[in-house]
Amino acid sequence: MVAFGSRRGEAGSLTMYLMVGAFLMAGGFFFWLSIKATPVEVVVIEGEDPVEQSSAMVVPTDTFSMDPMAYAGMVVELRRLGVQGLLGNEAFFVLTPGGQYLVKMLPELVVIGGDLEDGATVSVTGTVHAMTDSVADAWVASGGIGQNDRIVALFAVSFIEARAVSVTAPPQPDPDP
Repeated sequence: MVAFGSRRGEAGSLTMYLMVGAFLMAGGFFFWLSIKATPVEVVVIEGEDPVEQSSAMVVPTDTFSMDPMAYAGMVVELRRLGVQGLLGNEAFFVLTPGGQYLVKMLPELVVIGGDLEDGATVSVTGTVHAMTDSVADAWVASGGIGQNDRIVALFAVSFIEARAVSVTAPPQPDPDP
Protein backbone atom coordinates (compact mmCIF):
# COMPACT_ATOMS: atom_id res chain seq x y z
CA MET A 1 0.00 0.00 0.00
CA VAL A 2 0.96 3.50 -0.61
CA ALA A 3 1.50 5.73 2.41
CA PHE A 4 -0.01 9.15 2.04
CA GLY A 5 1.83 10.64 4.94
CA SER A 6 0.67 13.47 7.10
CA ARG A 7 -1.82 15.91 5.61
CA ARG A 8 -0.76 18.61 8.00
CA GLY A 9 0.29 21.74 6.21
CA GLU A 10 -1.03 20.60 2.85
CA ALA A 11 -3.45 23.51 2.51
CA GLY A 12 -0.75 26.02 3.07
CA SER A 13 0.38 28.08 5.95
CA LEU A 14 -2.09 30.92 5.24
CA THR A 15 -5.23 28.90 6.07
CA MET A 16 -5.58 30.12 9.64
CA TYR A 17 -5.06 33.76 8.61
CA LEU A 18 -7.63 33.49 5.81
CA MET A 19 -10.22 32.02 8.21
CA VAL A 20 -9.72 34.79 10.80
CA GLY A 21 -9.84 37.39 8.01
CA ALA A 22 -13.15 36.00 6.73
CA PHE A 23 -14.69 36.20 10.21
CA LEU A 24 -13.46 39.79 10.64
CA MET A 25 -14.85 40.76 7.23
CA ALA A 26 -18.25 39.26 8.05
CA GLY A 27 -18.27 40.98 11.44
CA GLY A 28 -17.35 44.29 9.81
CA PHE A 29 -20.12 43.89 7.23
CA PHE A 30 -22.74 43.25 9.93
CA PHE A 31 -21.47 46.25 11.92
CA TRP A 32 -21.76 48.45 8.81
CA LEU A 33 -25.32 47.18 8.22
CA SER A 34 -26.32 48.02 11.79
CA ILE A 35 -25.09 51.59 11.33
CA LYS A 36 -26.74 52.11 7.94
CA ALA A 37 -30.09 50.50 8.83
CA THR A 38 -32.94 52.95 9.39
CA PRO A 39 -35.33 52.40 12.29
CA VAL A 40 -38.82 51.23 11.37
CA GLU A 41 -41.84 52.62 13.14
CA VAL A 42 -44.90 50.36 13.50
CA VAL A 43 -48.33 51.97 13.82
CA VAL A 44 -51.06 49.95 15.54
CA ILE A 45 -54.61 50.75 14.38
CA GLU A 46 -57.24 49.79 16.91
CA GLY A 47 -60.85 49.08 16.03
CA GLU A 48 -61.44 47.59 12.59
CA ASP A 49 -59.10 44.88 11.39
CA PRO A 50 -57.15 46.64 8.59
CA VAL A 51 -55.91 43.34 7.14
CA GLU A 52 -59.46 42.05 6.78
CA GLN A 53 -60.66 45.21 5.05
CA SER A 54 -57.73 45.49 2.65
CA SER A 55 -57.59 41.81 1.73
CA ALA A 56 -60.99 41.76 -0.01
CA MET A 57 -60.73 41.28 -3.75
CA VAL A 58 -63.23 43.38 -5.71
CA VAL A 59 -64.79 41.02 -8.25
CA PRO A 60 -67.08 42.12 -11.09
CA THR A 61 -70.56 40.71 -10.51
CA ASP A 62 -70.85 39.11 -13.95
CA THR A 63 -67.49 37.33 -13.53
CA PHE A 64 -68.47 36.13 -10.07
CA SER A 65 -71.86 34.83 -11.16
CA MET A 66 -70.34 32.65 -13.91
CA ASP A 67 -68.51 30.46 -11.33
CA PRO A 68 -68.85 31.51 -7.68
CA MET A 69 -67.04 28.40 -6.41
CA ALA A 70 -63.89 29.58 -8.19
CA TYR A 71 -63.65 32.08 -5.32
CA ALA A 72 -64.27 29.48 -2.55
CA GLY A 73 -62.43 30.39 0.63
CA MET A 74 -61.51 33.84 -0.68
CA VAL A 75 -62.66 37.20 0.66
CA VAL A 76 -64.46 39.00 -2.15
CA GLU A 77 -66.31 42.27 -2.50
CA LEU A 78 -69.32 42.51 -4.79
CA ARG A 79 -70.82 45.91 -5.55
CA ARG A 80 -74.23 47.15 -6.74
CA LEU A 81 -76.28 44.04 -5.99
CA GLY A 82 -80.05 44.22 -5.76
CA VAL A 83 -81.65 42.58 -2.73
CA GLN A 84 -84.24 40.06 -3.96
CA GLY A 85 -85.57 38.59 -0.74
CA LEU A 86 -84.86 38.32 2.95
CA LEU A 87 -84.34 34.88 4.45
CA GLY A 88 -84.75 34.98 8.22
CA ASN A 89 -82.89 37.56 10.30
CA GLU A 90 -79.38 37.02 8.95
CA ALA A 91 -79.64 35.92 5.31
CA PHE A 92 -80.88 37.38 2.04
CA PHE A 93 -80.73 36.81 -1.69
CA VAL A 94 -79.12 39.22 -4.15
CA LEU A 95 -79.63 39.35 -7.89
CA THR A 96 -76.59 38.61 -10.07
CA PRO A 97 -76.43 38.12 -13.84
CA GLY A 98 -76.40 34.37 -13.16
CA GLY A 99 -79.53 34.48 -10.99
CA GLN A 100 -80.15 34.81 -7.27
CA TYR A 101 -77.24 34.33 -4.87
CA LEU A 102 -77.40 33.71 -1.11
CA VAL A 103 -75.67 36.00 1.40
CA LYS A 104 -75.45 35.06 5.10
CA MET A 105 -74.51 37.82 7.53
CA LEU A 106 -72.50 37.15 10.66
CA PRO A 107 -74.68 37.55 13.80
CA GLU A 108 -72.74 40.60 15.04
CA LEU A 109 -72.83 42.35 11.66
CA VAL A 110 -74.50 45.76 11.49
CA VAL A 111 -75.70 46.87 8.06
CA ILE A 112 -74.12 50.19 7.09
CA GLY A 113 -76.08 52.95 5.35
CA GLY A 114 -79.68 52.05 6.06
CA ASP A 115 -82.13 49.20 6.43
CA LEU A 116 -81.81 45.99 4.48
CA GLU A 117 -85.04 45.77 2.45
CA ASP A 118 -86.23 44.09 -0.74
CA GLY A 119 -85.20 46.18 -3.73
CA ALA A 120 -82.30 47.94 -1.98
CA THR A 121 -78.89 48.06 -3.65
CA VAL A 122 -76.04 46.74 -1.51
CA SER A 123 -72.31 46.05 -1.55
CA VAL A 124 -71.20 42.85 0.17
CA THR A 125 -67.77 41.84 1.47
CA GLY A 126 -67.26 38.29 2.69
CA THR A 127 -65.93 34.79 2.24
CA VAL A 128 -67.38 32.38 -0.33
CA HIS A 129 -68.35 28.94 1.06
CA ALA A 130 -70.06 25.84 -0.30
CA MET A 131 -73.57 25.15 1.05
CA THR A 132 -74.09 21.89 2.95
CA ASP A 133 -76.85 20.38 5.09
CA SER A 134 -74.78 20.90 8.23
CA VAL A 135 -74.32 24.59 7.45
CA ALA A 136 -78.07 25.07 7.02
CA ASP A 137 -78.70 23.12 10.26
CA ALA A 138 -76.26 25.36 12.13
CA TRP A 139 -78.05 28.46 10.82
CA VAL A 140 -81.39 27.12 12.05
CA ALA A 141 -79.90 26.16 15.44
CA SER A 142 -78.40 29.64 15.90
CA GLY A 143 -81.69 31.34 14.98
CA GLY A 144 -80.27 33.04 11.88
CA ILE A 145 -82.93 31.48 9.66
CA GLY A 146 -86.17 29.65 10.38
CA GLN A 147 -86.83 25.95 9.85
CA ASN A 148 -88.96 26.72 6.77
CA ASP A 149 -86.18 28.89 5.31
CA ARG A 150 -83.70 26.00 5.63
CA ILE A 151 -85.15 24.29 2.56
CA VAL A 152 -84.82 27.46 0.50
CA ALA A 153 -81.22 27.93 1.65
CA LEU A 154 -80.32 24.39 0.61
CA PHE A 155 -81.10 25.22 -3.02
CA ALA A 156 -78.00 27.46 -3.04
CA VAL A 157 -74.81 25.71 -4.16
CA SER A 158 -72.66 28.30 -2.40
CA PHE A 159 -73.06 31.44 -0.34
CA ILE A 160 -71.14 34.47 0.90
CA GLU A 161 -70.59 34.75 4.64
CA ALA A 162 -70.76 38.54 4.81
CA ARG A 163 -68.36 40.50 7.01
CA ALA A 164 -69.64 43.84 5.75
CA VAL A 165 -72.90 44.85 4.08
CA SER A 166 -73.54 48.44 3.07
CA VAL A 167 -76.74 49.77 1.54
CA THR A 168 -75.72 51.99 -1.37
CA ALA A 169 -79.26 52.84 -2.56
CA PRO A 170 -82.64 52.43 -0.85
CA PRO A 171 -85.46 50.58 -2.62
CA GLN A 172 -87.22 52.53 -5.36
CA PRO A 173 -90.77 53.63 -4.47
CA ASP A 174 -93.57 51.64 -6.06
CA PRO A 175 -95.09 53.69 -8.93
CA ASP A 176 -98.53 52.13 -8.32
CA PRO A 177 -99.92 53.50 -5.04
